[in-house]
Amino acid sequence: MIIIAAIAAAALVIGGGLFATYRAGVWGRKTIPTAQEINEITPRSGKKITAADVAKQLNDRGIDTTITKVYSGKASGTFVGFDGVRYGESIKPTQTVTVTESMGPGVPKGTVGQQAAKVSATLKSMGAKVKYKQVIVTDTSKQKPGTVVATLPSDGSALTDDYDNTIEVGVAVEGDGVGYDLFGMDKNKAGETLSAKGYTVTLKPKFSSRAHLGKIIDADPAFGSTKPADGNVTLYYGVDASQTKTMFTQTLEGHKLVVNKPSFLDGRFCKAADGAASGSDSSAGSGSSSDSGSSAAPVLSNDCFVLATSQDDGYLYSVFPESSGHKTLGGLVDTEDSGIDDGVRSDMLTASRDFQALGEAPGTVDDGLLINGNTGAFELFPLASAEGDVYCGDAAVGDSGGVSCVNGQRVFDPTMLSKPTGLTRKMNDFFLYVPVNADLKAVEDSGYFDASALAKAKKQQAVNADRPFIVMRDKSLYDKSQTEIAYTSNADPNPFLPADPRVPNSSGTSLKMKPAPSNSAVYYLDEDYYALDWDSLADATVAGTSDDAGTSGTDDSADGQADDDSDDQADAESTKLFAELAGSQYSYSPSADGSMYSLMTLKSDGTFSGTTYAADLSGGDSVADAPRKQYPFSGRFSSAERKSDGSIELDCDASALKVTDEGESGLKVCDEFIAYPAGTSLDSFDTSVQWALQIRGESKSGPKDWLLVNVSQGAGSGGVYERTQK
Repeated sequence: MIIIAAIAAAALVIGGGLFATYRAGVWGRKTIPTAQEINEITPRSGKKITAADVAKQLNDRGIDTTITKVYSGKASGTFVGFDGVRYGESIKPTQTVTVTESMGPGVPKGTVGQQAAKVSATLKSMGAKVKYKQVIVTDTSKQKPGTVVATLPSDGSALTDDYDNTIEVGVAVEGDGVGYDLFGMDKNKAGETLSAKGYTVTLKPKFSSRAHLGKIIDADPAFGSTKPADGNVTLYYGVDASQTKTMFTQTLEGHKLVVNKPSFLDGRFCKAADGAASGSDSSAGSGSSSDSGSSAAPVLSNDCFVLATSQDDGYLYSVFPESSGHKTLGGLVDTEDSGIDDGVRSDMLTASRDFQALGEAPGTVDDGLLINGNTGAFELFPLASAEGDVYCGDAAVGDSGGVSCVNGQRVFDPTMLSKPTGLTRKMNDFFLYVPVNADLKAVEDSGYFDASALAKAKKQQAVNADRPFIVMRDKSLYDKSQTEIAYTSNADPNPFLPADPRVPNSSGTSLKMKPAPSNSAVYYLDEDYYALDWDSLADATVAGTSDDAGTSGTDDSADGQADDDSDDQADAESTKLFAELAGSQYSYSPSADGSMYSLMTLKSDGTFSGTTYAADLSGGDSVADAPRKQYPFSGRFSSAERKSDGSIELDCDASALKVTDEGESGLKVCDEFIAYPAGTSLDSFDTSVQWALQIRGESKSGPKDWLLVNVSQGAGSGGVYERTQK
């Protein structure tokens, strides 16, 4: 009996130990940390819990991890959550867990093509304004009404400062106009489609990607717009390098001339985004840059510039390079004294040495420019370069009559008899345009590029030749002595343009191009840039996206009663405090992975309304892709009183509260709230409030704006709402 008892006791001890170590993940299945365990991580950054912090905690438990970056309303670098698993869940020992890290706000990849109502909650969670616009489509059987057909920023792109904290969403609607689905349609079919509806259609060529050769890529009026009053529509279809000379040639009075009126170049050009398969360098290299490259379009960054036909005469080109551009330089600028500001001549681009509208037709002369060769590529450079890049101080001299240069200063000299002094030549902007199917290898073999620059490019990821791209000369890659050279006469050949063999006594030696083409160096045509004229489109109505969050599901009569009673029941002090606290958006995120959050509006009369959004994971979707269930709520605060520490105590009218969720909004009980001002010390809050601030990346600084805490529902379960929009 003693032996049996000892064996039984030993078995209990062993069994208990095995159970304890099993639960701890030492053997068998492993356990994902709970939300509270994540909250207790000490951030290595000192400010916020990163995905790397959480991955390390999982690795310490023997769980393999991978980190994936996603767009979210949280600060860049912040831990967002897990993809495919839940907090506290038990997993197989061989399972790899995906930890998501915020890239900041943006448009998640795959938004286009989904119903707007399905993605509205995800877009709203980015913390930006979301505007929905009606976009007319021709065939509603392929793009059903309510489908997202386009976004700005584009699908899968970040929301940078250039977008004014606004996401534009184009929603398909049925109507009479220039259908958005004409984009990518065969040019003849598109023309016939509009002609059958009584439109007068003009087809014009424009450089495009390989995928859109012979297909519609642009329209005037823009895609998605209503039928123009005169019924005239211009459709632009894609062409390749075989049409370069043809498009630059115009017949005038029987003579073929090069005309710098290339509307076929209009567009936005962007570098490839950093990252795999979209622009990262490869130490192994990938062959000649003339390879066709990947058939998939490169993911574009916000390092862009825009080309646009001059608004004044339609013949000249302007360029506005910017680190993240959405702007276009207009072209000629009139001044009161001369009619033309010579200072902008460096911004107006031409493809010909004959910088005015008319010159000799491409291919009829050998002047050293690629447009006169057979590669299909060509250069674009400023008018100042065509005139010699001669400067007096910082101003281009050009052909301004009655103006001379004395010791680098422009002076009025109507006789023009004195010899200019202090003239300089400066290296100006210079662009190489390479359409699809251009013979880039022939350009490389000709010695056009600097040898060291070309060798460097060969070690990098090859350029994607399936869409047009531009190589921008980088002046910083040249010796300083080459960027500024003094001359006594502006008739000498420009050393910063390709050498012109026709010029007597010319050395014939061209300055070599830097950099050479590689995926990370060039600027690709962004074919989506001009697809929609967002400002001209009418607003679209999408369920659950009204300005007052959640009002679509509330009882309007009850809201009205609350509005009527507020003036009677709130004294002057309360009214003043309500106005101070009012905000168009307060947000509350009880879950760190974004699977659940609430957005609330607080009006200056003390009434509030909002919606709780909960991810429906029953279909197996990830948190980011899962449809959202919406639970509206509304109520009002009857009074407000400021405390000595600066906080504000709010009394919530329980009789006016209407809640449809099971407590996720933190408003199941509504009796007393405390409003804490920005910067309140974390020591003032319990662990549940600290956790809410941790999720928002405010674990050290405290709240950034007013924080409403529901203290009547009990610690750890009350709503913690921070004002994110006044």
